[in-house]
Amino acid sequence: MAPVVPTTSTEPMCCATTARPVASWLDTESGFRALAARVDRLVALQARLVAACPRIPMTVLSLDGPTLTVTTPNAAWAARLRQMAPTLLAVVHQDCAQVSRIRIVPQRRAAAAARPPGPPRQAIPAQALAELARLKAETTAPKLEQALANLIRRQRRMR
Repeated sequence: MAPVVPTTSTEPMCCATTARPVASWLDTESGFRALAARVDRLVALQARLVAACPRIPMTVLSLDGPTLTVTTPNAAWAARLRQMAPTLLAVVHQDCAQVSRIRIVPQRRAAAAARPPGPPRQAIPAQALAELARLKAETTAPKLEQALANLIRRQRRMR
């Protein structure tokens, strides 16, 4: 086949009659056929999951052997989907019997989207620290006494 030479916008393409349509070329290449079949399977699984749970935001990422990987916008949705995993697995089995596990991954926030740290906390006033020290001396609960001691020690370091 003759190579297609790029032309300017005013010139007609000289070799357009020898170029094959892209779709037929993709069909004849075995690597592209396999890729297209994989994409079709993922799209079908995505459609099946969305039909089963229309209000839950999720996206099918991959199918690696028996594991289907699904992503959600945040950890809360991921936790909810993990609770629904048996139901989702039953839905997926209708299209793809090879899936025996669903891996649910929350999307990570971009570093630029992270919240900046807030202003530093104000130190506890000296009178309040004295009252906390008195409460620590009076308490009989060892865990409360330890927590108060840690709080007082941290506050004294901040001064």
